Amino acid sequence: MAEPEIVSALVELGFSLNESRAYRSLLLDSPATGYEVAARARIPRSAVYGVLRRLVSAGVARSIAGSPERFVPAPAEELATIMRKRFDTNLGSFDKAVRELDTTPPVPDAYSVRGYDRILEEAERLISTANTRLVVSGWPRELARLLPELKTASKRGVYIVVFSHAALPPMPGQVFSYGLEEPQLERFWKHRLVVVSDDHRTLIGATEATDRDNAVVSETAPIAEVATSQISLDITLLSQRTGRDVQAVMEKMLGERVGSLDTLLADSNAPKPARKRDRT
Repeated sequence: MAEPEIVSALVELGFSLNESRAYRSLLLDSPATGYEVAARARIPRSAVYGVLRRLVSAGVARSIAGSPERFVPAPAEELATIMRKRFDTNLGSFDKAVRELDTTPPVPDAYSVRGYDRILEEAERLISTANTRLVVSGWPRELARLLPELKTASKRGVYIVVFSHAALPPMPGQVFSYGLEEPQLERFWKHRLVVVSDDHRTLIGATEATDRDNAVVSETAPIAEVATSQISLDITLLSQRTGRDVQAVMEKMLGERVGSLDTLLADSNAPKPARKRDRT
């Protein structure tokens, strides 16, 4: 039997399953005795008072003296404030401890990520750490999850290019889309996500919204170059079909490669000077 959403959320915050069930039970009906909480929250009677007192100790519940003793929950807003403060404090302690180690672990050139949510977390990280340029290709479902980070990146001046075959909601940056309906595309294409950050960090992965999804995150510039070139090809094909001028975008995406190639092509097509004939 699946746990209610609030129970799962509390477990993710570090509470035990019984503590999470007990807090939910108190939210639904309180003041309540330990016996009542045990019955409603499916907690063994022998364990329930220990669970409730841990919640009281953490500031998440309050005890009302009496016979029998009763318990009430801290308001959800208060719990959120407590957890946010605790997280910030713990994160500060962790950051201080790491700095005192005076060491930087090596970053692998490439590593794999498994699971839909973890893949999107890595994509958000790449977007949040971009300083100059982001090139993204994906589906509306995934891009909607990444939209807040994309908006933030745009506000700090990052140049953004987004491509999708499917119809997209309003997005920051230069957006290219065929405007096709997502269910139609899903008949023959799978969800894939590509994020290139600052021309050297890249994520390429499957995003089918399952725990089996896999992605590769790379810190290698050549992989970023190949991924960007593939997305630029998609955009070029779209421009040929729609008549949209993409020269300026290509120059931003591909940098000096565009101008250099034009120069080489112009030189190769220039008429060759006539060779003087040897009259000896």
